[in-house]
Amino acid sequence: MSLKILVTSDFHAKEDLKETAIEEANSGDYDLFLNLGDYMKEEYAEELFEKVEIPGVGCTGNRDMMFSEEFLDGPTPVYNFLEADIDDEYKLILIGGDFPDDIKEKVRDLIEDNDSDKVLVGSHYPPKKLGDRVHSGKRIGFDQFRELIIKHKPALWMNGHVHEDFGENSLMGTKVLNAAAEETGKAYSVTIGDEGGVENVEEITLVEE
Repeated sequence: MSLKILVTSDFHAKEDLKETAIEEANSGDYDLFLNLGDYMKEEYAEELFEKVEIPGVGCTGNRDMMFSEEFLDGPTPVYNFLEADIDDEYKLILIGGDFPDDIKEKVRDLIEDNDSDKVLVGSHYPPKKLGDRVHSGKRIGFDQFRELIIKHKPALWMNGHVHEDFGENSLMGTKVLNAAAEETGKAYSVTIGDEGGVENVEEITLVEE
């Protein structure tokens, strides 16, 4: 069966982004809500996921490193690292702002154990040269994430962190999305097809600029 995801990131405790994302997620159009970090406050993340009525999950961002172990082990579905099965078909891997030293090996093993066309990866930080250009022109993405895409070709890689480089890219057949919303007010709607792979990507405006 197909899977439709609302992909968001980098709300930075903005109330308008939170409220409009909740409204969009609860519109009846989506199967899964995903946020890739930088909530800024535990209470903000807690309220966001409590009010989203569909299944929702998120990772931490670099601005969430103060989140307590108690919070991260609690009921709010925000994690530093997560692997999860979705509908017994799709594998979701989340890589937050604080991740294991052997992250490349961990993700490689998870992709190799599954059909890569049905593996979805979300990270707070971007892969190198994909949605990672800051205002100065410097690229700050992670080499190991780019290498994972080139070698293992997951269906989708999603990230945030670099607000000024929101957008859609692709590498070796993998769709790569920077969904950072703080500057753009936008998110992505992504449909994964019945046989895996990305079927459709659409920009969603949460807050008008």
